Amino acid sequence: MRMETNKKKVILKMMVCALCFFPLVGEAQSPSAWLTSQAREMNYPADKYIWGFVPGNLRNGEPESSLLERLKIDAKKEAAGKIRTMVEAETSNTAWQFTNGEDYSFASLYQDYTRQTAQAEIVGIQIETYYDASERMGYAFAYVKKSDLAVYYKSQINLQLQQVQTALNTAATAVNAGQKMRAKKACEDALQPLAKAEFAQDLLTAVSPYETESLQLERLSRLKNELLQTLIDLEQSIYIYLKCTESNFDQSVRVLGPELRRLLSNNQCSFTDNPEDADYKIVVTATTRKHDGNVAFGDGSLKFSYADVEVEVFSNYKRKVVYSDGISQKNNGDGATYESAGRNALKLAAGKVWENVKPWILGK
Repeated sequence: MRMETNKKKVILKMMVCALCFFPLVGEAQSPSAWLTSQAREMNYPADKYIWGFVPGNLRNGEPESSLLERLKIDAKKEAAGKIRTMVEAETSNTAWQFTNGEDYSFASLYQDYTRQTAQAEIVGIQIETYYDASERMGYAFAYVKKSDLAVYYKSQINLQLQQVQTALNTAATAVNAGQKMRAKKACEDALQPLAKAEFAQDLLTAVSPYETESLQLERLSRLKNELLQTLIDLEQSIYIYLKCTESNFDQSVRVLGPELRRLLSNNQCSFTDNPEDADYKIVVTATTRKHDGNVAFGDGSLKFSYADVEVEVFSNYKRKVVYSDGISQKNNGDGATYESAGRNALKLAAGKVWENVKPWILGK
């Protein structure tokens, strides 16, 4: 009887060991398939799987379910961390490399998107848990097949590059329609899928380094350079022909014009002396007049004047006037004479002119 009992124990141990090395078929695996290091090495070899394994003690007052949820998160982080470590070890960051030279404002903006994308979740990770009540210990095992990752990231590269191409097509259409700010917005929208495509390339290289054709390196490089060049072309590329005629109590002056030019220049606008080369022609006529409401100040009084401004914006693309209006602007109270009050009113009027024409020029 004792020999038979011992034989049964040996057989039982052999069965347990066998379960350690061959996972059960189905969605959830038996803990014996991953609970020991030997089982993990056999059933989830490093050349086929990426996994994270985390044990943890039950804390005082902590429910079993909370422990397992905590361990799930940690196991998933560990698996994802291994993938990112592989990416850092086996690939190089190409975010700063352009065949057409470097544009640092573009590179800085693009790197921001790249940094955000690098925090993305690793897809397809499955998580198993086990709780040993006698030991008050929990275990979590997160794993994903490298082949599944490879399939997913190959599809992601293609999907994200299609989105970049669509954005570039939209930008080209907007440029042809004279809507350069809309074109710039489309290009900036393309930065995120471009960064995602690069991240997918890095992951595919890490998990399946021999699938070089699936990386679509030439396609991504071409789209990146096209995007960079389009953004460079669009920068400061809203061309304005500005004609400003202004007088301050019948004296010709240049106050409103230079201030309006400064505001336009600070908002993606450049200037041309040829009205036919401009995207928009802005014609401004401004005069000043006295305002009778003076304010006593010291030995004299503060003078108030109005600037009366007529503004017309002509779109060369639409071949018509898109904005026309009159503006009156009073000085802000720093006029010792009507003339100085008039100059102040003209300068203030430039800001009001800009606010009124901005929606027509920038499209927002």
